[in-house]
Amino acid sequence: MSSTKFRWRLLAVLAVFTLVAAACGDDDDAATTTAAPATTAATTTAAPATTAGATTTAPPVTQPPEAVGGGDLSVYIAEPPFIDPQLVQDSEGFEVARTLFDGLTLYSPAGGAVIPGVASDWSANDDKTVWTFNLRDDVTFTNGRQVVAEDFVYGWSRAADPDLASRVSYHGEIAGIVGWAEINGGDGTGTVGDELVPGIVAVDDTTLEVTLEASNALLPKILAHPVFSPVPKEVVEADPDAWREMPVGNGPYQMTREWEHDVGIFTERNEDYYGELGLPDTVEWRILSTQDAAFQQVQDGTLDVMFGVPDEQVDGARVEFGDRFLEQSTGSFTYVGLPAIAFDNVDIRRALVMATDREAIAERILVGRTAANGFVPPVANGAVLDACPWCRYAPEEAKTMFDAAGGVPGDALTIRFNSGAGHEEWVEAVANDWTRNLGITVSFEGLEWAAYLDFLFGDDPVTDPFRLGWGWDYPSAYNFLGPLYHSDSGDNLTGFSDADLDAALDAAIIAETEEEGIPFLEEAQRIAGDQIPVIPIVFGLARGVHTERVSNVVYTDFGFTLVENVVVGG
Repeated sequence: MSSTKFRWRLLAVLAVFTLVAAACGDDDDAATTTAAPATTAATTTAAPATTAGATTTAPPVTQPPEAVGGGDLSVYIAEPPFIDPQLVQDSEGFEVARTLFDGLTLYSPAGGAVIPGVASDWSANDDKTVWTFNLRDDVTFTNGRQVVAEDFVYGWSRAADPDLASRVSYHGEIAGIVGWAEINGGDGTGTVGDELVPGIVAVDDTTLEVTLEASNALLPKILAHPVFSPVPKEVVEADPDAWREMPVGNGPYQMTREWEHDVGIFTERNEDYYGELGLPDTVEWRILSTQDAAFQQVQDGTLDVMFGVPDEQVDGARVEFGDRFLEQSTGSFTYVGLPAIAFDNVDIRRALVMATDREAIAERILVGRTAANGFVPPVANGAVLDACPWCRYAPEEAKTMFDAAGGVPGDALTIRFNSGAGHEEWVEAVANDWTRNLGITVSFEGLEWAAYLDFLFGDDPVTDPFRLGWGWDYPSAYNFLGPLYHSDSGDNLTGFSDADLDAALDAAIIAETEEEGIPFLEEAQRIAGDQIPVIPIVFGLARGVHTERVSNVVYTDFGFTLVENVVVGG
């Protein structure tokens, strides 16, 4: 594993992300119905008793046969940092980008199987180091130009270019694409796209060859992330600033005007889309600062769909909305990070988790969720459900261990979190538990999402405990473990480092098949369970509501709404 830093997608809203963190895709998949080729890595093998079984492959969620297209749809999101596919780093930006861009591969919304996107099929050599993707010849950008293999070479090389400073460029390194890490870790003196990643070659307009440093059976899954989208070089380089505000894609929807920050992102159906056309004529991604504001607008009938119902509103929403109240488990994970720079004593970390009444938080504050006793959601193949033996509420034992380890400087801590997304009450509960059970003073402080990302990824080291959620970019336990705990990961915001855990993760990613890598992923989870780099809180559960004017509202286990399948006015 290279020393280049890589970052995964973070989750802004706890309630909005669950089963499959929409990062990688499940949406666009509804547009294509071709069966995935034999070389794809969908898994169906059941796991041992203490390991969560893999989700089985299911057919795509498609539009109902009686569905009639048309109408204007409005959907709630928070303000994303980016919608440029090579820069999308969080759940909100992903929601939008997945409707604007299709990559080589997509996900079936149900079951997480890889299905064809722009690539009609693909194959690999015996050791899975050279992959060949055959592209459809009927895919166009919304400016009318055909999408060709060179658009993938350019887009991927753009993501790897250090000048772009993409926080999701790590995906190319995890994929192991030859030359990616060297370019991404370069001096950044060239212009975007001038230095092409050598492991990506356009054999001709409809053939793309990808060469890896080592075997990686997860490649088709990884490539479904928006960072691997094709982009038109002539549009990007004509005006890079304009591109970021109104990118030109090849997905089922296209932007109608520039992004209105803190107001909305406005899109319309791409009538020339190669797959199944979206049903709504337009989709307005309405940007609101709080879940409460979004919930109020759905109640008023001025907003059609929102996920992330405030926890205190859940019981009332069940009654008020009836079958228009939706609930879906997802592949996401909420935790409290413990920066190693401040919490370098493992007994302090163990004491903090034992001093936290996570069961009470899950049941009473987060309304019916189940406390996480591991680090990978049960929906992921290879998840160990009892990986954390210290994840039990034992306040007296915690106090004894905490005092013996020397406590914390000044007997005071501040927990940081992102405000406006339903986290205030449970973060306050954690602070109260630590104050009461450990005899220290604990406060908490919230920042709006964009400012919170700046805080987490800024130049100053993070030393305070912090709240984050994580949703997978592709359906594998690795996508929870590698990003958050590998020593070389840019999303390892705690700075945790363990050589044995790194070795287990490195072995998993180069295993010849996904199933052969699972024992290494299980080992990594047990190491994390002993060392406590973070405090697991809950796995994802999305709750949403919609107005009477829309139907067929589906929230996927990847953690996003299939806006293209929503029926307006029916």
